[in-house]
Amino acid sequence: MKFIVQYIEITLLLIGCSLIRSEAYGVEILPAGTAVNVRTTQAVAAESSEAGMHVAAVVDDPVTNGAGEVVIPRGASAILEIVRTEESSNMKGRDRVFFKVLSLHVNGRTYAVSTNQVEVKGPSEGKRATRKIVGGGGIGAAVGGIFGGGTGAAIGAIAGGTTGAVVAGSGKTRLNVPAETRMHFRLAASVQM
Repeated sequence: MKFIVQYIEITLLLIGCSLIRSEAYGVEILPAGTAVNVRTTQAVAAESSEAGMHVAAVVDDPVTNGAGEVVIPRGASAILEIVRTEESSNMKGRDRVFFKVLSLHVNGRTYAVSTNQVEVKGPSEGKRATRKIVGGGGIGAAVGGIFGGGTGAAIGAIAGGTTGAVVAGSGKTRLNVPAETRMHFRLAASVQM
């Protein structure tokens, strides 16, 4: 019994020492779910991006602990990682780039972090292509109707629609994520700072 009491006393003493050490060194724990808002400092082009690439960013809003004290100041460096990219076809879909925060640099130390993914997406190619095809068909029908009557209008609509499809297929809009793009992340796991 005496051994068990001594064991408990030693355990409590060690726990007390570790708490004192944590407070002395200013250890902060940010829980999972903590918001981390960043702003990119470099542009990202979807067509030249691939999974695993790193993107420089800075913390845009200070991150505080439960007591309201700033743990991560505004302007702290952040490294984002491109998790994956998706490219649209010429006629449908949209470019997409998925980011997560890989690390934060605070007070001369770098901390690995785990966050949710944020998706940045470009304009829809399907809607754009449809507008060009319909617009080309309408212009072709009008021109064909002027020069060839009803038959000319039908032929002009087909020719104009085909031309619109060719134009839609060649003029693809690519996603470019400019520098200064603001992104909102949440910690997926707690971080000891």
